[in-house]
Amino acid sequence: MTDTATRTETGSYTVPDGKFGHLEAYPLYDLFYYDIYSRAVTDHWVGNGNAQHPVGFCYNSRSN
Repeated sequence: MTDTATRTETGSYTVPDGKFGHLEAYPLYDLFYYDIYSRAVTDHWVGNGNAQHPVGFCYNSRSN
């Protein structure tokens, strides 16, 4: 199973006069674990996996 999700966020970071700024953004995910069973073989366990769902962003900023 596959799916695609897109999140957009805007914001601003003011760099002090005479300084250089650096802004990094990292996605944040909820992580879901699941098991897979086959009904063809009386609910026989087949495997497991995980899926990520984007929920936001984390920012790291600095100036020098």
